[in-house]
Amino acid sequence: MRHAGRRTQSRSNMAYSHCLEPDWLPHVDAIIDVVSDGNCGYRCIASGLGLADVDGWRIVRRQMYDEIIGYEYLWREVLGSSLEPVKNAVHCPEKQDGASFKEWLTLPDMRLLVSTAFNVILVNLSRGSASTFLPLRSTPTSSLHNRLIIAMANERNIHWVRVSSMIFCELVCFPIIGFVTISSMFYMFTLTGAVACECTAAILISIVGSVR
Repeated sequence: MRHAGRRTQSRSNMAYSHCLEPDWLPHVDAIIDVVSDGNCGYRCIASGLGLADVDGWRIVRRQMYDEIIGYEYLWREVLGSSLEPVKNAVHCPEKQDGASFKEWLTLPDMRLLVSTAFNVILVNLSRGSASTFLPLRSTPTSSLHNRLIIAMANERNIHWVRVSSMIFCELVCFPIIGFVTISSMFYMFTLTGAVACECTAAILISIVGSVR
């Protein structure tokens, strides 16, 4: 599993440890803070991708927007009535700097959009809502361990921080206790929550077999 461990100029701050489930704290290498300007969620994604602090968030928003525009038929099915609000949120005019409340990165609405737009495993380690999400549309890999992991945690629903740990490869290996098909997309239910899987039964069966 490739782990997003490349540091940017953002601060490493364990003061945000209260945002995570206590059981995870011994395994966390760093909690990386980012600028709190409304784009903090996008800045965390940019940090995980190794993009520059200055305009990485802008690149992230634009790529998420392009993903929706390019595959709107898919995202209309996935997001339903949330499609237009999400599309408006990630739209980024050329001269925009900060972000209003309506433009913040929000989970669960954008969880699958992030993982699919950047072909990463997105891990939400926020206290009480830990979950892991895989791309909905991507070229299947021989192993989940070939995908980049970006982990984040939320503080009081107003700020995102990125979490760094070398053991996140274990997050996708929790015992699977069931799965369900929603709008032709597979979701697995693990000990940490719902995991959105790549959309073929063969891949799902392969994953289930590999973790049992």
